Amino acid sequence: MPHIWKLPEPINKDFLDQFPELHPTVAQLLYNRGLRTQQAIDEFLLPDYSQDIHDPFLFKDMKKACELVYKLIAEKQLITVYGDYDADGVSAAVILKTVLSDLGAQVDVYLPHREKEGYGLNKKAVEELATNNTKLIITCDCGISNVEEVALAKEKKLKVIITDHHAIPKDLPPADAIIHPQVEGETYPFKKLAGGGVAFKLAQALIAYKHNDANDKEKETQEKWLLDMVAISTVADMVPLLGENRTLLKYGLIVLRKTKRLGLLKLLEVANVDLNKIDTSTIGFAIGPRINAAGRMDHANLAYYLLTETDEDKAKILASDINQSNLDRQRMTEQMVRQAKSQKIDLEDSLLVFYSPDWTAGLSGLVASRLLREYSRPILVMTDTPDGQIVGSGRSIEEFNITDALQLNSNLLLRFGGHPQACGFAFEKENMENFVQLMKEQAKKQLKDVSFQAKMNVEIYQEFSEISWDLVDMLAKFEPFGHANPEPIFMSEEIMVTAAKRVGNDSKHWKLELVKDNKRIGAIAFGLGAIDLEIGDKIDIAYNLSINQWNGNREIQLIIRDIKKQDEL
Repeated sequence: MPHIWKLPEPINKDFLDQFPELHPTVAQLLYNRGLRTQQAIDEFLLPDYSQDIHDPFLFKDMKKACELVYKLIAEKQLITVYGDYDADGVSAAVILKTVLSDLGAQVDVYLPHREKEGYGLNKKAVEELATNNTKLIITCDCGISNVEEVALAKEKKLKVIITDHHAIPKDLPPADAIIHPQVEGETYPFKKLAGGGVAFKLAQALIAYKHNDANDKEKETQEKWLLDMVAISTVADMVPLLGENRTLLKYGLIVLRKTKRLGLLKLLEVANVDLNKIDTSTIGFAIGPRINAAGRMDHANLAYYLLTETDEDKAKILASDINQSNLDRQRMTEQMVRQAKSQKIDLEDSLLVFYSPDWTAGLSGLVASRLLREYSRPILVMTDTPDGQIVGSGRSIEEFNITDALQLNSNLLLRFGGHPQACGFAFEKENMENFVQLMKEQAKKQLKDVSFQAKMNVEIYQEFSEISWDLVDMLAKFEPFGHANPEPIFMSEEIMVTAAKRVGNDSKHWKLELVKDNKRIGAIAFGLGAIDLEIGDKIDIAYNLSINQWNGNREIQLIIRDIKKQDEL
């Protein structure tokens, strides 16, 4: 079924008059992204590390955190970095371990097991850390929801610094310092950092702090070589690629292409990635999934060890192991999706729930994402744990904040956390029926006027005859693409099909030649082979602009995302 094409609010004349130097297409794309001041536009089009990276000491607790860390470094006390099992959390742990080691700290890293321990601090881990002489726990990409666990750590005479970016609970944990851009009263100006980004701000502050004896050049080197991990965390966790994130990512990609991390180089090797061509797609489809596969299929330590390994032979083995974990993850995800789609569901429900006691908990989020694309409504995917609890993941559409929904049912939950469109949770099995019923009722109430047909956000109507190299070059200024800065989707109407050939396995794709007003452009339509097309058909198309290079030739090509035949409109 074709998508519903959603066009944005048209640009107004006042905005165009305010920025007469901007091409109307560029102006519309900037407007779509909420970039409506000269400062925001300049920061987006010309990101500058020296100007657009905020002072980490704008965090109200940052000085307190630095004093505490340096006190323990001076006393040679053990600091434990407590991370998460996904690519964001692992990257954040690598960032903090790297900088703390460089500063001479006694430092260890603890990553929880996804299935046995679950997300965030847990009491058993706190007890364990208290007995191994840890004096300070620094969380990264977790901790903000762990009120009881932090209280236990304080009872055990441990200091706690939280670095996190997840949804804020009603009550904050009693930590010694909280580095989180969204807590109430926080003075840090940019609110959408990834977990790795927040960890980097602590690292940046520690490097800059007065107790660091390095000279300015050494401090700059220490700081910038961390940006490869910041880039990975920022893309993998799908935070908005605007503002400070965009600047961190742009420079992070430069560092990533020059990375000195032996394990990361070996991982790129097994993934057949060209170091010089790394972009956001590389992180999103090659690096991030492999790091995540370690925690999903076994233990995130595998990824952490790889990213910190300095022995070539060991790094090669670890990279191979992670690559195999990723292959296993792909196979098992496909199997779980097939099983979920075979379950009986009611498409009158505004929220769909899928459950099997035998599924792999670490894959529930991936399966929920796939089912969200299939059914275009909030999805919960749940399974059993070895100790008889239920754990699950949720994915949602933009009209329904699924983590807020969990908050309303927190009395039934053992733990939960996440973002507006993605969450994780756990509860006792006897609460399952009640939990599912309440979540469905909330979704039904909030989504009563929402259509569940898949939607496609089209950025701009484009006259076919005005597609040009100038337009393609202008779009290059919007890279790197990603969350909140997607590769622009254009739409054009009444385009004539002058050549059409199904290609690929099972003829799933179309290779087309399209013409309007004497403008002739080649196109490829991936996954749209089920649409019947013939020469002479007139179609409306939603598409990305791309460059096709072959045998030294270079031509504009359309990557078609959706097709609507004129006779079916």
